Amino acid sequence: MVKQTAMNQEHGKARFAAQPIAFGANLGLFTPADRDAPQSDLAVLFLNPWGMEEMCTRKFYRILAERFSDIGVASLRFDYPGTANSLDDAATERGLSAWYEVIGKAAVELKMLSGTRNVVFVGQGIGASLALMQAHVEPSLAAIALLAPVTKGRVYLRELSLFSRLIDDGLAIKPELRDTAPGSIAGLRMPPAVADDIKAIDLNGLQISRTPPVFLAERPGFESDTTFRDKLEAAGCKLRPTAFAGYDALVSNPLNQTIPDALVDELIDWLQSLPHYLGRSAVPAKKPSSTASVRLGAIRETAVRFGPDDRLYGVLCEPTGGSVGVSAVILTTAYDHSAGWARSAVELARELAKVGVASLRFDSAGVGDSPPVPARRKQVLYDEAQIADVAIARDYMDGLAGSRRTFLIGRCSGAYVAFRSTVDDQRWDACLIVNPVAFRWRFKGLPKTLKAYFKNVLDLETVRRLWAGDVDIGAVTKNISMRLIDRMAGSLSPVFAPARPLTQLTRQVHDDFHALADRGTQLSIIYTEGDEGQEMFRVNFGTAGEKLSAYPNVELHLFPDADHNLTPRPARERLIELAKRQALSLALLLGEEKRDKRAARG
Repeated sequence: MVKQTAMNQEHGKARFAAQPIAFGANLGLFTPADRDAPQSDLAVLFLNPWGMEEMCTRKFYRILAERFSDIGVASLRFDYPGTANSLDDAATERGLSAWYEVIGKAAVELKMLSGTRNVVFVGQGIGASLALMQAHVEPSLAAIALLAPVTKGRVYLRELSLFSRLIDDGLAIKPELRDTAPGSIAGLRMPPAVADDIKAIDLNGLQISRTPPVFLAERPGFESDTTFRDKLEAAGCKLRPTAFAGYDALVSNPLNQTIPDALVDELIDWLQSLPHYLGRSAVPAKKPSSTASVRLGAIRETAVRFGPDDRLYGVLCEPTGGSVGVSAVILTTAYDHSAGWARSAVELARELAKVGVASLRFDSAGVGDSPPVPARRKQVLYDEAQIADVAIARDYMDGLAGSRRTFLIGRCSGAYVAFRSTVDDQRWDACLIVNPVAFRWRFKGLPKTLKAYFKNVLDLETVRRLWAGDVDIGAVTKNISMRLIDRMAGSLSPVFAPARPLTQLTRQVHDDFHALADRGTQLSIIYTEGDEGQEMFRVNFGTAGEKLSAYPNVELHLFPDADHNLTPRPARERLIELAKRQALSLALLLGEEKRDKRAARG
């Protein structure tokens, strides 16, 4: 159990979401320089890493963009073809050349939007490698920040394969369901042509024809990073090396990641030391459009910011043909951004669009590309405050034409928020939730099962974290007590006093289910077999869910051969089919309502 800071100020400043833009077939996020900051002739282009590392750095890049803005430096973030929210997956057949092409277009767009003449590449992982390899063709390049760059592609792919195996082992994914293609990790498949090109990367053999200032963040203990630093110095680069303190805490686990604040401060100091930092920039040649849309075949996607002060970011996915009058809102968890784990939200949204269903996938405040709300908790996992963001998303969808029925979709913590939002807001017509840990929250932080708690007692890493003060003993004690009460409540609650609050909580859960049944709100509950969330489900509804029979509006589905995140593709495909069925059942109700109205008029 990780300690949670009580409040989240993130420098005590309420912020807008970045400005969505479209350039060519690509969407991006532009963060202008703060008007009150010194005028700078530098702008930063962010180059993403790949896979799990991209998911972990999404929030990190957003924070960097905001901090750069504070010192007068504009920036642009975007996704390569075939990654995250990119619509043009077919371009990946051209390998890294397609990624290089978009980098060049993004640099041109950034200069037009910012009015600056000098671009700084900031890249992490494979993004850092691309930054250096693209340096000789970008005429306006003023400097490069290389954060843990991939120096040898073959070694990197082997490391990804090992890391992927560790993740699959941790998720207990069956060997036959694992994606072992080169570069694939956590359900994300690296495009084969991209993997082939990455295999050939060797930065130590690269001829460096230009020697711009370089900021190099080295991973502690990596001899390859030290060797690469020596090469840059020998090439004559004006180098600022630094240890990437907090690298593992940033990229190892998106659930408990820690932003490397010291590195952020060093990057800011380095930017301010560059020759073009203080300089006159021109009037921007281009202003962001009021809409940022791209289209491919039957799908149109529009990056949007919405809500009070435009603080929430999302992607609206719409059919270009006819609509069935139904829309969906797809929630993230607190650690994956709007694209979803293994791009599951992207795939779901686009498959829904193909059957005439529009959708909005968005980041709650403090997640991914949406800035936090001052005074909210820093850890937004299972935070009731997210329900307010869902209501804002519903307001946004209600303002669009064409949708007369709307439903919510969520997984894990997103499932909890989806359920609570549906109970609290009668506007929702249906709800589809995957692996909810609870239906009402009484734990502190994210609880484990009793089996997991007792297993960790003898774990050396747990002992180390206890000594370091990284474990919230009070939270662990409370959660274990709740789990023990869960086990005993069914048979002892009439005489066992501590179980009474749980009995009351179970009654409240059933009150919620009765409320949804009375409204006729459809509820689909999905659990993967063996998921930890079933522990509380059984407390509320019986070992086999027999108490659900009181609610004709509820369907229970058990998915075999899948983990909590639905990492194996067959499980994600089953979810897509269920979501389509949910949407089309709402469309059928709309058709019946129309027929009834016509009959009444006749």
